[in-house]
Amino acid sequence: MTAFFIDFSHFGGQVPADWEQGTLQDIADFSNGYAFKSKELLDAPAPDCFHVFKQGHINRGGGFNSNGTKSWYPISKCASLSKYILRKGDILMAMTDMKDNVAILGNTALMTVDNQYIVNQRVGLLRSNGYKSTSYAYIYLLTNSFDFLKDLRSRANSGVQVNLSSTEIKASPVWIATDAVNKEFNSLTEPLLTMIMTNDIENQRLASIRDTLLSQLMSGELDVSELSL
Repeated sequence: MTAFFIDFSHFGGQVPADWEQGTLQDIADFSNGYAFKSKELLDAPAPDCFHVFKQGHINRGGGFNSNGTKSWYPISKCASLSKYILRKGDILMAMTDMKDNVAILGNTALMTVDNQYIVNQRVGLLRSNGYKSTSYAYIYLLTNSFDFLKDLRSRANSGVQVNLSSTEIKASPVWIATDAVNKEFNSLTEPLLTMIMTNDIENQRLASIRDTLLSQLMSGELDVSELSL
């Protein structure tokens, strides 16, 4: 990432003349999450429910915390909410933080699965539009980079909380390389991010098995008294 879009060392330290200076909305479609009513959310998993993606799912410094806030919402109530249902490769941005302890404002997580999560309010959804072959990889790495976050946070609205507006997020300046450069960048970064997503899915699966076994052990459904160590 650094060699391509920050210090341009891959290009002799200069921004190539055929690159375009644009904004985030040129390469990604942005939307705010849905304002769920707290009383409608479930606090335990149930059949035919989406997991609600909240800011607690975004790590400090960026990344997807699959053990974040636990809330679920019935799929049967989502007939008109299709635009909030998340896809693999979607990028989720924290739009609110505490004024005295800004930790995740502007940081993003990368969604690892299709059709299992639905996005909550105060989380921004960025979805690559493929302009000049830019991909989710560029957007995800860009939005967690130091310079991008410094600029974005400087334009936040400050009160009791610090908030990012959709207007300021979409107006964030970006360099847009040529199709050829973006395709080369994608070929280097997407396999690495795919590996990270695959590992995260496996970690979630193992955690689910652990929780199920622990529950059965605590309830007496699972008897391990005769197992030898």
